[in-house]
Amino acid sequence: MEERFALPVALMGGTLEMRKQSTHYMPQYPAEDSTRYNRRLKNAVLYDAYRKAIDNLSSRPFRNLVSLEEGAGDWWLEFAKDVDLANTALTTFARRQLADMLIYGKSHILVDYPDTGRLEAVQGRPLTAADERLMNIRPYFSNISPQALIGWKSERFGGVETLTEIRILEETTEYIDGSDWEEQVIERVHLWTRDLVVTYRKTDAESDEWSEEYSRLNTLGTIPLVTVYANRQSFLKSWPPLEGLANLNQKHWWMQSDQDGIETVARVPMLFFRGFDSEDLAAIDIGPYKVFGNRANESDIKVVETSGKAVEVGRFALNNLEKQMTSMSMEPLVRKPGNVTATETTLEEARNISDLESFVLLLETGLREAFGYVALWRNEDPSNVPNVNINKDAGLALSDARELEELRLDYALGVIDQRTYLEHRKARGLYSEDMNIEEVIADTQIDEGAEIDDTGFGSGSSVQADG
Repeated sequence: MEERFALPVALMGGTLEMRKQSTHYMPQYPAEDSTRYNRRLKNAVLYDAYRKAIDNLSSRPFRNLVSLEEGAGDWWLEFAKDVDLANTALTTFARRQLADMLIYGKSHILVDYPDTGRLEAVQGRPLTAADERLMNIRPYFSNISPQALIGWKSERFGGVETLTEIRILEETTEYIDGSDWEEQVIERVHLWTRDLVVTYRKTDAESDEWSEEYSRLNTLGTIPLVTVYANRQSFLKSWPPLEGLANLNQKHWWMQSDQDGIETVARVPMLFFRGFDSEDLAAIDIGPYKVFGNRANESDIKVVETSGKAVEVGRFALNNLEKQMTSMSMEPLVRKPGNVTATETTLEEARNISDLESFVLLLETGLREAFGYVALWRNEDPSNVPNVNINKDAGLALSDARELEELRLDYALGVIDQRTYLEHRKARGLYSEDMNIEEVIADTQIDEGAEIDDTGFGSGSSVQADG
């Protein structure tokens, strides 16, 4: 998985990260010396197709806030405002999870609880319910990057694959003891079992030795890790769902660099001298308003310019590649009959839906499962937790011509009003997110009694048909 994750992660880092990867993604040609290569690498700029696709897809479902089902209860509503004890609302946290699903093919939610053992040691007494309310001691979510989950073990209990151990790598930047400004990167591994949570610290950055730093009981008796898959291969194994787009973006990265080099050469004409000896050439000063000559009858000077064919071919190839990337970035929005991913949620959802819609359904289920662990930490029934509702009518699928025609017909027949009609069209990405529907309605208000044509607008209006 690490090998497959490497390119998507580098592309998410943008131009600077791709430059840092050097020859791993930008080939150095056999006859190209390091000075010339490093100059070319430094001037290369990434066409951010992959990152923009991830940002676009992961933001679409969250144009409206994530909500809990009606009657969820005040405690859960407050929890949704800050799910990680770092002032992260459920909507923001869910968007991060969806981004991980799109990048890695899976996302992880660890449902942890503050270490009350240390607090009790400081207080010198057991904590009370009042202490917990005052210090906001409660379960919380942690987003665990798939790259940080470096190992796990599992067994089957009652036919269900169940985690018995996970190892999470964490890197933090801390001040060096005795210094007010010098910093160092500290690596820790948190080992979770069904009974204990043990933290190991790397003793020296230059060695592979680790020492136990701290341990505590896992009073839950299980490992509270929820994994939501977008492209599952096996238990805790996934592949990036947009891997093809990432490969095309990497190809564009080095092709664009080649094209820049070709255009640089093409823009600079060369002089061809015939009949000049080395002394004559050394004496020539080339530039505007300069004159030079030679007594040899056979001498000649010509300007050599490229035909530009290589430039045209390169531009054509890059344009085609960009079109391919645009098309691939839209594939998760294409509706598919009997979507396989959707069948992993409920059979009723296996209809004509897009991959992005199915990812959202799976994320809803995963968040509710995480709520179940929150309930377990609170000694409550894990099945009695609220459902999570993520907006699925926010352009999660491309609209076909028939669907748009039916919307238009419903509006023309008066089945839906203008506001509903415009909201549905905006949700399908036909209008800008900045468009204010109320202002549009006010500006295009049809006079009472005006005739409505088959477009759904007044006879004096002009409407462009959807392609």
